[in-house]
Amino acid sequence: MPRPSIFTLGAVSALLIGIAVALFTLRPSPAGQLEGGILLQQPRPISAFSLVDASGEAFTETALTGRWTAIFPGFTNCPDICPTTLGVLRDVMQKLETPTREQWQIVFLTVDPARDTPQALSQYVGYFSDAFIGVTGDMDEIDGLTKDLSIAYRYTPQESGGYTVDHTAAIVLVNPQGQVAGYLQPPYQPERMAADLRTTLDAS
Repeated sequence: MPRPSIFTLGAVSALLIGIAVALFTLRPSPAGQLEGGILLQQPRPISAFSLVDASGEAFTETALTGRWTAIFPGFTNCPDICPTTLGVLRDVMQKLETPTREQWQIVFLTVDPARDTPQALSQYVGYFSDAFIGVTGDMDEIDGLTKDLSIAYRYTPQESGGYTVDHTAAIVLVNPQGQVAGYLQPPYQPERMAADLRTTLDAS
């Protein structure tokens, strides 16, 4: 089993704490507050990192610049939250008008790199959309990035001898400058999320 992450909060607790901290810097947007999330008054920087995408190509901090990014943390063996959320994100991208959709990229960041190889991510993420980007890599690099994103996770042993991963269920919004700019939080609904992605662009 992989070594425990330095982030030892459960998924629910981690989400509540991360969102509570961010609420102190909530920025009202011209189009109104996000219906299912928050925008930070002061975007937060993301340190340099070196990971790989599902095709085995380098994925670094520069991949988060030039357009908006929605990052969802998870793992391919996730029984419910991850496939459900990726399904909603697929529906959201289909609902967005082409000019709006082209300003966003969707990144699925694994918190289980021991099992989530590029090949495994390619098959898993590709099931939802060929446009989605799966990201994996060295555990230390993932730890550093998840810390900057305020993502928490922990490995939980199962009676069967395997393990599962509890993780933050929030979606991190990263602006075209490569900074953490906000969060979306569950429950996720396609119409509401689509509206929030439009609002985020309007507020930038």
